[in-house]
Amino acid sequence: MARIIADGEVRIEWVPGASAIADQSAPTTAEMATGSDVTIFLSTMDTPLDGEAVPAADLSSAFNTTVAGTFGGNVSMDSYRESVADAAWDLWPRATEGFFVIRRFGGSTVAIATPDVVEVWFVRMVSRSPATLDRGSVQMFGIEAAVQIEPDLAAVVAA
Repeated sequence: MARIIADGEVRIEWVPGASAIADQSAPTTAEMATGSDVTIFLSTMDTPLDGEAVPAADLSSAFNTTVAGTFGGNVSMDSYRESVADAAWDLWPRATEGFFVIRRFGGSTVAIATPDVVEVWFVRMVSRSPATLDRGSVQMFGIEAAVQIEPDLAAVVAA
């Protein structure tokens, strides 16, 4: 088993549009070509799928039983601002819809291709907020995105 950090290993692509990827389990290279590599813009990306246990106890026992409840969460990111062409800021205004395609292994400079295993997240931007201005810090902004449908965490890129 080889443990590895995300830096330089992860590639994240943004494919804009609600119908840009027809099948989340098998995004095609042609669909991916309509998007762009956004890895260089991002400092952090959080893709939680938190779940909850729902109480299901009854009076027959003192033990508090639970059942599996719902799960999911919002995608949140921290991105850099640019003084010349603020490309990342322009990509994600409020209400923009599209797909984040994330390849966790394979190198950030290597294009996603057939038959890479990727995650596909269909999102709608909820907010785009300038970050606190701190002395001696790079200017950034935060993004919150609602996950529209359950993501595919093991999609295989098709030709």
